[in-house]
Amino acid sequence: MDDLVGHIYSKSIFSRGLKILLTVNTFIVFATGLFSPFYALFIEKIGGGVIFAGISWSVFSIVSGVLVLVFSDWGLRVFHHRERLVALGYVIRGAVFVSYAFMTNLPQLIVTQLLWGIGAAVGAPAFDSLYTKNTDSERSLKQWSRYEGVTSIAVGLSALIGGLIIEELGFPVLFIIMAAICLLIGIYIWSLPKDAI
Repeated sequence: MDDLVGHIYSKSIFSRGLKILLTVNTFIVFATGLFSPFYALFIEKIGGGVIFAGISWSVFSIVSGVLVLVFSDWGLRVFHHRERLVALGYVIRGAVFVSYAFMTNLPQLIVTQLLWGIGAAVGAPAFDSLYTKNTDSERSLKQWSRYEGVTSIAVGLSALIGGLIIEELGFPVLFIIMAAICLLIGIYIWSLPKDAI
């Protein structure tokens, strides 16, 4: 395992900023992956069906897409530091997962999906921009390959673990775990020195 971690985080490939970004992204992807494969099951549990699962997921995706286009200019004028946008996006996602933990009806789901779309629109482009800023032309293929590989592994492991948590402890416990991960990572990013990433 140490060899794998050493290979992923090779000093010859990763700057400190890239190591931080890859690590926090792995935690966030892991948190989201705990739930994503079981989304339709959750919708069914609160009274919806397949069609409502599609509608609610489309709300998230469309809101996120539209707001990414709007926030791309606005975000940097307001915050001046992309790190703050990343942190804010993670904190909003944490609030989304808290809402999921106490969700009882379909209208609450739609509002929560809107909020999730806002969180993704605020944080994801800023994260991608920071990651790109920290890559270099000679090593970018390796740097992006590590990102993609680690993300896929995190999603795979989280799906397995998420299923076990849901089976043994239920959805609310899973959502609190997801919220805690997002909130802690958001606070960590916010507290980093200005030029850390």
